[in-house]
Amino acid sequence: MGAPYFYPPDLARFARDHWPAGRTLNVSHEHLCEALTASFHASLTSEESRPTRFRLLLTPPEALPEHGVPNEGVLRLAFDHTRAATPDELRQLAPSAPFETTLIGVHAFDGALRVWGLAHSGPAWLAPTWGGRSVVPNWTYDPIIHVTGPGHVAVRCAGKLIGALDLGALVDATVDVFTSAWLGAMFMEEREEVRRAHAATQLAAPSPTAVEPSLVGRIGQHLLRRAIQLILGARHGGLILVADVPLHGTIADVPGVRLKYSFARSEPATRYRTLLFQILGKLAESTTKPSVDWSDFERDGSPDLERLENAVFEISRVIAGLAAIDGAVVLDKRFALLGFGAEVSSEIPTPSRVWYAGDSEGRSREPSPIDEVGTRHRAAYRFVQQNPSGLAIVISHDGAVSVVANRDGDVVSWQQSVSR
Repeated sequence: MGAPYFYPPDLARFARDHWPAGRTLNVSHEHLCEALTASFHASLTSEESRPTRFRLLLTPPEALPEHGVPNEGVLRLAFDHTRAATPDELRQLAPSAPFETTLIGVHAFDGALRVWGLAHSGPAWLAPTWGGRSVVPNWTYDPIIHVTGPGHVAVRCAGKLIGALDLGALVDATVDVFTSAWLGAMFMEEREEVRRAHAATQLAAPSPTAVEPSLVGRIGQHLLRRAIQLILGARHGGLILVADVPLHGTIADVPGVRLKYSFARSEPATRYRTLLFQILGKLAESTTKPSVDWSDFERDGSPDLERLENAVFEISRVIAGLAAIDGAVVLDKRFALLGFGAEVSSEIPTPSRVWYAGDSEGRSREPSPIDEVGTRHRAAYRFVQQNPSGLAIVISHDGAVSVVANRDGDVVSWQQSVSR
């Protein structure tokens, strides 16, 4: 007998039973079931071949401030009359309510669930996965339903995942590979290079300031997080390959990968490393502490650091733009741009088996069918098989993100959480 298949009423019961302690679920069980069922059926539709994605806010319009400010609260845009909350209505409204910035407002009027308008939140709520130092605003504890692709429906409260349907499975946790120990260890040598180079610049300082390796790692993670979200927003999908290349190496040092467009090894291509050292230098200038870490960066509101952070995110935008054409974008582990339009040689054997990880560290694994994935995933599998110290990130046009790595000879794939 196979695993049980779960449906929207099952998710409604789970959300009701696991709602955060001390918070009232201000929606009846029947209306939560109805909203989840409509959202689920809407998720199975598409608009001009694009999957339907939206956020549904289950709250009355009067619960939102009349003069709300996006990224701190919401801009409430009520319709002159309500509309039935049907799957077709949600599908039609979804393009006018971009997932990243706007919610569809729904509430029960005279016992019937109806759409009352739109609530423009701005993108600040995305900060944990979007990248950046923004404080995540919270302006409601009422349920928000996320629809991110066919059969992918989640219920959240104040940013916390309560439960989700994932192609028939009921889940209550997401996987964030960027918090894993194994990923940090993969970039240990590069972080140590930065630490030593920064220490050399501090020798003549009145009070030398070291940097914690975790700070270096977090800034690089946010570069990748932002690139992933920009590719998701563009809806074209993409493949990012991170290769283990010597300090002054080239794509020739990456076996099995052929670049259609290669970048010259110059400062613009290695701009991220320039910006990273400038960020570390600014932090060191502003303190007498013996070392700085992520909390120092997070708290520093100086215009110089904001400018440098935005410059890092412009590199994320470059990466996302390069991913728009066929082939992979290739970076080295210092996040220098090697090129794009890359092909992973089909002569590299596809792994006989790929493991799907159920947690961030990959301790829980189960076999994943290779014949059910597309060409990007197959290229990612071959790449990490041939380059065991490399990393592959597959962004699908339907909103799914997979991180693929070689762990002790096994090709392992993680489904990365992307603000579902």
